[in-house]
Amino acid sequence: MSNYFEEARTEACTFLGRELTDAEWTEALPAAQQKLVSIISRYGDSQGDRLAPYYLGKLAEEYITTKALATYCAAAAQKKKTASEESGLYTTNNLSYRGAACQA
Repeated sequence: MSNYFEEARTEACTFLGRELTDAEWTEALPAAQQKLVSIISRYGDSQGDRLAPYYLGKLAEEYITTKALATYCAAAAQKKKTASEESGLYTTNNLSYRGAACQA
């Protein structure tokens, strides 16, 4: 069975185009396995295709790329709020009565 996971890791590396760190693989594998179980319970194993190492590798790659994108977006959101907040256009301190009523 460990050969299966080694092949899945190799597939994930191929999909990503780089080697995975042990920490990335350790984090991605349980999430990928859980998603695989969910997919198979809903849609079946597609005549065994979903049981192949490449499928688990693809799910692990998906987890890693999704996490990287979410981390990047969260960091970008922390850096920059919105254009309005940056320029102070729509703070409650400088809204007219009419503008405040529109935003309520």
